Amino acid sequence: MNIFQYKAKVLTLSFIICHLSFSPIGAQNPFVQTWCTSDPAPMVHDGRMYVYTGHDEDNADFFWMQEWRVYSTTDMVNWTDHGSPLALESFSWADDRAWASQTIERDGKFYWYICAHSKISNGMAIGVAVSDSPTGPFKDAIGKPLFENGSWDHIDPTVLIDDDGQAWLMWGNPQCYYLKLNRDMISYSGELGRLDMTEEAFGGPMMSKREKGKKYKDSYVEGPWLRKVDSSKFKVESSKVYQLLYAAGGVPEHISYSTAPHPTGPWTYAGEIMPLCDTKSFTNHCGVADYKGHSYFFYHTGKLPKGGGFGRSIAVEEFKYNADGSFPTIMPTDEGVKPIATFNPYQKVQAETMAFSRGVKTEQNDEIGVYVTEIHNGDYIKLQNVKFDGNTPKQFTARAASGLRGGQIEVRLDSLGGQLVARLEVPGTGGWEKWQTLSAPLQLPRGGEKEASPRGGMEGAATHDLYFAFTGRKGPKLFNFDWWQIEGEQKSLVVEDGGTGPYPAIMKEEPTLEAHTVFVPEDLSAFSEKNRLPVLVWGNGACTNSPWEHFKFLNEIASHGYIVLATGYIPMEEKPYQGPMSTTEQQIQSIDWAIAQNADPNSPYYNNIDVKNICVAGMSCGGLQSLYNCADPRIKTMMICNSGLFKNSNRAQAVGGMPMPDKSKLKDIHTPIIYILGGKEDIAYENGMDDFQLINHVPACAANYPVGHGGTYRQPHGGEFTVVAIGWLDWQLKGDKQAAKMFQGKDCLLSKREGWTIEKNKKMK
Repeated sequence: MNIFQYKAKVLTLSFIICHLSFSPIGAQNPFVQTWCTSDPAPMVHDGRMYVYTGHDEDNADFFWMQEWRVYSTTDMVNWTDHGSPLALESFSWADDRAWASQTIERDGKFYWYICAHSKISNGMAIGVAVSDSPTGPFKDAIGKPLFENGSWDHIDPTVLIDDDGQAWLMWGNPQCYYLKLNRDMISYSGELGRLDMTEEAFGGPMMSKREKGKKYKDSYVEGPWLRKVDSSKFKVESSKVYQLLYAAGGVPEHISYSTAPHPTGPWTYAGEIMPLCDTKSFTNHCGVADYKGHSYFFYHTGKLPKGGGFGRSIAVEEFKYNADGSFPTIMPTDEGVKPIATFNPYQKVQAETMAFSRGVKTEQNDEIGVYVTEIHNGDYIKLQNVKFDGNTPKQFTARAASGLRGGQIEVRLDSLGGQLVARLEVPGTGGWEKWQTLSAPLQLPRGGEKEASPRGGMEGAATHDLYFAFTGRKGPKLFNFDWWQIEGEQKSLVVEDGGTGPYPAIMKEEPTLEAHTVFVPEDLSAFSEKNRLPVLVWGNGACTNSPWEHFKFLNEIASHGYIVLATGYIPMEEKPYQGPMSTTEQQIQSIDWAIAQNADPNSPYYNNIDVKNICVAGMSCGGLQSLYNCADPRIKTMMICNSGLFKNSNRAQAVGGMPMPDKSKLKDIHTPIIYILGGKEDIAYENGMDDFQLINHVPACAANYPVGHGGTYRQPHGGEFTVVAIGWLDWQLKGDKQAAKMFQGKDCLLSKREGWTIEKNKKMK
């Protein structure tokens, strides 16, 4: 069946597609309800799951699609809408049919492969857009199609970067094509390749080559998804290491797959993955991704109100591969997947982050970004598995705008009719984009701060589903909704989505540790007496009594399984702290507190802290504080960043209030120590390197990265300094042999890392 026959058959069958009544409140699929979305393409980057989708226009009678959209999550149930960073208007050569796509990251850039109708060739074409961020802005990478020849079957691109670095691009209906992409990801080498569309390869040949009256197992139709089995995890035969998933069987479609020893084949039919089911959509399109130890299968349905074959909606199921890496049968469900993390409400949350909604839409503009709109009486937004931990919630704050009459946001627990904990009045603000920040008191039911819900979560913390129920006059639009936040007695903040490590972290105050900021994995359930959290005690640059310059760096370390105790008050904003300087004694208080908490049966950290593995560290003046405290016998290792003890010749450069021990203090160091410096441009370079050269009684090394005194702390996730710091901590505090290779040996890994140099004394192998 060619593309014209296929679309014609779709049109003749479309009248039989039934609309589904609104999904029950307990359902999670489809997981986007604000718009019709199709052709999901998942991608994991920096600890977040992103899904790139098409957008079916409301009330369409064909695949009328004008843009692509992006959604992301860290817990698989609460998804943030990043709007439409790419549309037909992004490509000067495209004029219609923004169909299926896929995005991939390479060398810090994100490449979005799309198909669209070309006004150059009057056929479908493959294009590519590029961005420095997974959420855009994206732009046409080459100003023309990557491939076109006037044919209508160039649709649904999929992309894979193989283990050897070779990138492959595939697409097509009913023929599956492929290209070998060059390293730049925006050009290709060689000629256009074609897979052999045989019965052996796909269960049946193309429709045009079928024998009349012969029954076939299956057939490839469209929507390929190319992937490679991880042979380190599965006992996969070399002949089956590549998998090609695709929409199969004609109209309506199911999902099948084939296997091969190489992307070009030979391919062998492997069977169905998602059989034909009542998904209310006569097409299907899948994508697969692993995330935080779970495997997920994305597909689309027609299950939204007024949805169907031309109004599709993305859904997801969790599954487990078979022992040989092959797929089990995966059935579509309304329930969807379970949360894999709790949601922290003590942060500024974009209103377009939601697990489920009814009635609302999202819009975007250059000033605000994405926001929630079309809010009417009876509409709602739900967030799932929200954890009220540490803080006692006191206030609900939201930013909203209303052209005329306003309305109310009722904050309820666990259901639309559940406990009312806050009611925010939204007045008319004088315009639909004239925003006001509004607040209302919030109070959990008695015991809510202490009793864990049946859905689980950290022991001693309440976990609820959170509903924003919108009320007001019946009929008209009430207001627009930009963001919300719950404030509590103790402050906390999720930094950079919790970090990229396996344990998403939170930055928080602790009432029992005054004038300190704690960075720690938000979910402590992974830690116990047998798997405890090593401790990093941190002093700030300029002896500032707040880690405002270092919170990204410290949060990233915590996400890799550490508790970080930073001197000073929590920085809720990235701006300089104006109070008095910190003291050396605050680092000792941190150590004392960690030991006391680990021994206290009433503490959430009871038996969770590894008090035998403590690193004391600091930047600039904080490094001087750390060296001042170096004799403390509880210290296991030290990390001195952009710092070093002043020499007699330059002591006049010191700022008043800094600790000023002389070089004889170095003799009190009794643990391995690393100096992490910013190269010769670092004002502390001379002092730090002098320290290193004087230390010959314990293992010591000096690592330099030419960025000056400011280091990379304020870069995303702390930049390069974080990589070295985590390597050192993993080696010294966790005994990680792989991490040791970064520093040990003549050709240690750090010496080969771009930009870095390392020197070691004789005590360090």
